Amino acid sequence: MVSLKDIMDEAAAKLGEVEFKGLMLKEARIKNGAGSTSEDVLGWDYIFRTNDGVCYSFYGPQFPLIGLTQAVPISCPLGIQTFDSYEIDFKKAIEILNTMNCGDVFVAMTLSWPLTPECTEPYWHIRTSLGNDISIGANSGKSNCNKV
Repeated sequence: MVSLKDIMDEAAAKLGEVEFKGLMLKEARIKNGAGSTSEDVLGWDYIFRTNDGVCYSFYGPQFPLIGLTQAVPISCPLGIQTFDSYEIDFKKAIEILNTMNCGDVFVAMTLSWPLTPECTEPYWHIRTSLGNDISIGANSGKSNCNKV
């Protein structure tokens, strides 16, 4: 598994003298727009923030695919904070999703840390084909289903 630090280092190397502070957002690109297993995730759109407050976006493929794109500067998203590690990877998050009675096909998946006092860790946010929204703590694994 490629670590978050490895991804930051590879993207920073393409930019030159840039040092990333951490991840702000990781959003899945899903095969055919809907998935049920981790193999359905083709790659990730990343947003990282630098130490001087500039945000960059780029795409990184999921192994075995290759082709990290050039990072481009963007406006930093509001309402989320940077982080540099998490415990529950997307494969485990999908396993947790599949144990819940909330839908088994996911159509969107993101990882971010909401900028609110109640959120003490980053969260996986997953939307199912039924329209239900699931949040899974990326460190604790604690899950919640908001049914429509």
